[in-house]
Amino acid sequence: MKKLCRLPVLMLALASLSACATITSGTDHTLLVETDPAGATCLLRRDGANIGAVNPTPSSIRISKSRHDIKVNCEKADHEPTSRTVTAGFQAMTLGNVLIGGVVGLAADLASGAAITYPESVKVVLWPRSFPSAATRDAFFEGRLADTRADFAKRIERAQGACGGASDQSCLQRVREIRNQEQEEIRRLEERRIATATGT
Repeated sequence: MKKLCRLPVLMLALASLSACATITSGTDHTLLVETDPAGATCLLRRDGANIGAVNPTPSSIRISKSRHDIKVNCEKADHEPTSRTVTAGFQAMTLGNVLIGGVVGLAADLASGAAITYPESVKVVLWPRSFPSAATRDAFFEGRLADTRADFAKRIERAQGACGGASDQSCLQRVREIRNQEQEEIRRLEERRIATATGT
């Protein structure tokens, strides 16, 4: 009988602990979407589904958190459609929830998305359909190449921050996938540079 009496108390305690989990971090996120040049239309997709649109840029959008990355696809007249990936990362602050809410609290954060964080903003540089000269085209390409490498370096850093150490094979595989994506993006940039018209 005494054990049965303790059960409601235990359940109440667990509920209060899981409730504490999302106090330190919400389950929504505000993302500022910018483009260069401004005035573009951007569609946000995640895990194969549309989650919102920004029209025109720059503008902010409220999105739910998720462990999945967000693909930002932007379009503007006289420019090629261009996309950027917003990488989901683990929010270190939620580790404090282990102290506040125990494993139950951390599990609640992971389930609700409160343990996930996205960058505050994303900027998509749109590629013009033509350039006045090969020199201006190549200078633009070098800038995009530098931006791409910096962007992927941040994505890798965020992904590594979620790793549980050298034995976390799933996380290490994620980092390898991002590195492969970087090489594929660099290859696409070079193809686009060669194909872009000049002297018009």
